[in-house]
Amino acid sequence: MQGAQLHIVLVDNGRSQQLGRAAFRNSLKCIRCGACMNTCPVYRRSGGHSYHNAVAGPIGAILAPNLDMSKYSDLPFASTLCGSCSNVCPVKINIHEQLYEWRQELTRQGKVDFGKKMALKVMSSVLSNPGVYRSMGKMGRWALRNIPGMVNNSMNPWFKQREMPEAPQESFREWYLKNRK
Repeated sequence: MQGAQLHIVLVDNGRSQQLGRAAFRNSLKCIRCGACMNTCPVYRRSGGHSYHNAVAGPIGAILAPNLDMSKYSDLPFASTLCGSCSNVCPVKINIHEQLYEWRQELTRQGKVDFGKKMALKVMSSVLSNPGVYRSMGKMGRWALRNIPGMVNNSMNPWFKQREMPEAPQESFREWYLKNRK
């Protein structure tokens, strides 16, 4: 085969850029096993493809903003940061820490809209006060049962692609206090 040519195409797909970001470099070790998505309380309930990204689950929420911060700025916020994903990762990627770091980076870059910033401030004040938290939980469960249109409407972008679960009759704390021995 004299005179034959060999063409090699290398597809980077943003890996060099991710490699250049020390806080996110570890994410490139992902073997796409899906363990993080299967254990994540958010993705386990909703399924990964409802989050408009080819790579589903928490690892996708780390990789996607690297490609386009504006388009995927919501993904790192679709997590509880409970750490379950990091615990089950077979290659020991610190997924929940990277998700938190993306939240910080997206905020620094101005990619988080005003409504989300305000919602996070309100959430911070509610979560830091147990009495307010319990009251808001009761009001939220009541509203979901009695006025579902308040959440299940076209104004809620999350609801456009997902079904809302049925609201529980009581909180876990209420159930526990009633049933503990």
